[in-house]
This record gives sequence, structure tokens and C-alpha cells, in this order.
Amino acid sequence: MLLCFDIGNTNIVVGVVDDNKIIDIYRFSTNTNLTVDDYAIKFKLIFEKKYPDVVFEDAIISSVVPNIDKTIEDMLVKYFNIKPIYVVPGIKTGLKIKSADPRQLGADLLVGLVGAYQKYGGPAIVVDMGTATKLFVVTGNAEILGGVIYPGIISSEQSLISSTSKLNHAGFSKPEHVIGNDTNSCIQSGAIYGNAAVIEGLVRRMKKELNVDKINVILTGGLATLVDNTLEIEHITDNNLLIDGLIYIYHKNKKMK
Repeated sequence: MLLCFDIGNTNIVVGVVDDNKIIDIYRFSTNTNLTVDDYAIKFKLIFEKKYPDVVFEDAIISSVVPNIDKTIEDMLVKYFNIKPIYVVPGIKTGLKIKSADPRQLGADLLVGLVGAYQKYGGPAIVVDMGTATKLFVVTGNAEILGGVIYPGIISSEQSLISSTSKLNHAGFSKPEHVIGNDTNSCIQSGAIYGNAAVIEGLVRRMKKELNVDKINVILTGGLATLVDNTLEIEHITDNNLLIDGLIYIYHKNKKMK
């Protein structure tokens, strides 16, 4: 069986894969202060209970948190006898990166775009909602053109609260109306409807710039559910997109280990 790690600034998502099929997905808080043994305890408590007779044979890691990479790798080597594959510049993905400096493209973005292209084809816009909200484009010719990055829902609200003395955290429930009638519902409307409107507007502008009438819009990421039912554009919500991308990349590169 294969372990797929998507290490983000907020969460570590781990996919358990058997014969190219996702069996389970687990989500852990990212903590750069934990040791190799700390992480081993977290993973082995789940894996030994859920898969007592399973031997994990390999692993692939996509990470945007360099401070934690060595910890996870050492944990896999020490406790699972696995030397993982990393998603790094130069790895085979089946996509061509057309941005000014391909090395600057985050591993999470690359993996999501691979997953989107393999599952849905192009052109496509992947909307990845996490610590930041990212909209990136892959064409029908398997070319990654670039995209947009702006502060995510949580980080935006935290910035607002920290710089405004009379505002408090309002939670992320979807208010009944766009026009709020108290401070909390106004903040919630800004967070949910505001982000939905930004995504809709950016998708519209991207389609115009690409000169296409139709494009696949794939919504993913830990915060995607907050706007999923609010978006007024045709889209696909795929919470497994990055794990599927990792599976594809793994099989293109496993012989190179």
C-alpha cells in the first residue's frame, strides 16, 4: 500500500492508497515542533488499529513546509522502512510549466493541477482553498500558465480582527442573507459571500483572458466546503484532488527511486 502526504501550512493530509484506490484520508494539524517520534505515535495509533496486517510499501510527499520535511521523512524511514519520493522541481508530472520560473510553483499547486488534468482534462482552473486561496490554470495542451494567490478565509478574518479593536471572531457559518443585520453576520457574509464573489469574478476574468467560453472549475482544499454551495458558477468539488495527483505522479516516478 502507498501513503500520500500533502503537507500544508495548516494541515497534513494523508491518503492511504491500495491498487490506485484511495482507501482512507486523514487530516492532522501541521506542527513544526513535533519530533519524529511524536509524528510516529500519531500515525501508528491509527494505522496499526485500522490496518493491523498491512505493510506500507512506499510513500510520496508534497510539501510547502520545508521545516517539517526531514521530520516526516525520518519518521517514515525509522518506523515504516520507507524512503519517500518528494514532489520537487524536475519530477515527471505530464504537465509543462510555462511560468517565468517553474521552480517557484508550489508543490501543492503542481499536484492539484496534475490531478485536475488527469481527472477532468483541460482547460481547467483549480481553486485551492487553504491558508491562501489559489486559482491556477492548466490548458488543454497540458500547460500550466500561472494563476492568482490571495489571503485565505481564515487568515483574512484573523487579520481583520487583529487590526480592529471592536471586532471579534464571528465563526464561518453561512449567513441567511448577504446583507447582514449585526456585526457577526456582516463579518460572516464578507467571509463566505465575499470569497465566493471573488472566485466568481476571477474565474470570469480568467476565461476572458484565455479567450474560452467553457472551462472546468475544480474546487478543493480544506476550506472549500465553506463556499461550495454559495458559488454561482458551474464547478466541481473534489476533496481528493491532490491525493489523486500524488498517485499519478508516484507511478510516473517510482522507477527512478
